[in-house]
Amino acid sequence: MEKPDFEELFDLFVRQEKLYRTEGRPGLENLCRIVRALGYKDSQHFGQLDHDCCIGDLIDFLEDNSGVIDAIKEKIVEFGESNPEWYDELETYVEESEDESEDDSE
Repeated sequence: MEKPDFEELFDLFVRQEKLYRTEGRPGLENLCRIVRALGYKDSQHFGQLDHDCCIGDLIDFLEDNSGVIDAIKEKIVEFGESNPEWYDELETYVEESEDESEDDSE
C-alpha cells in the first residue's frame, strides 16, 4: 500500500479526530490540536483550552512558521474586503498622513 501524501494524511487525521469546526472556541481548540499533532507542544501549557490543547502550542507553531503568519494576513485582507466592521475598526488605528491633512485644510 502506498503512503498517502501530506494532504491525504492531514484529511485522514482531521476526519479521525473530528476536527471539522473552524469557528469560535471549538475552531481554535481544533487548530491547537492540529499544531500539537504536528509536534508543537508547549511544555508550559500556556492558555490551556482543554486537556489536549493550549494556546501555547499555536504560539510555538506561529513563531516557527512565518509563512503561516503571512497566509493569515492575506486571508485577513481577503475577508476584510467584505467585512465593513473590520474596516471601521482598523481605520481607528490608522493615522492621517501629513499629505492628507494638508489636503483637508484647503
